[in-house]
Amino acid sequence: MSAEFTEYHIQLLGEGDSNAYRLLYKHFFSALCIFARKLGLSKEESEDIVQEIFCHIYHEKLLPNHLSAFKTYLYAAVRNRCLNHIRDTQRRKNNEQIYNDTLSENNFWDQIIANEVYRELQLLLNELPPQCRNIFQRSLNGDTSEKIAADLNLSVETVKTQRKKAKKLLREKYRTLYDIFGIML
Repeated sequence: MSAEFTEYHIQLLGEGDSNAYRLLYKHFFSALCIFARKLGLSKEESEDIVQEIFCHIYHEKLLPNHLSAFKTYLYAAVRNRCLNHIRDTQRRKNNEQIYNDTLSENNFWDQIIANEVYRELQLLLNELPPQCRNIFQRSLNGDTSEKIAADLNLSVETVKTQRKKAKKLLREKYRTLYDIFGIML
């Protein structure tokens, strides 16, 4: 067998000739690995991808007949597998980051507690008389007593009284929630 890789060797690859595979490895493995490294992969990743392509060639019976087409086939296969590897690696990293951010133990429990406190607070607010609830919710949203009084045609003292009444009712009805979570009412 000659030292050059020729179209004859491509034909032998299609027939499963082991000497043709050795020659393929000898002539193309290093060059294809360097090509893969230039696409941003590590030495190990590059070697793995080229090895996968060689394994694919071992099982593939229909290979390009011409040497230039075969070389193009090899380089295109390496490029495509590298790009797929980079894409998949990036996806995995993104998914791992999202998973770590959303399901970290502390963050997970903090979200549960915050949601439960909010849910309980909404239930508490719904039990208040309508005007009392409206005034209290507006004060929670940052409205001043003066603004609430002006919008509802009430005195500022009435607004303050209603807000105090809401706080008192909420504390009395749900003392446990108040004690556990220390809600500032």
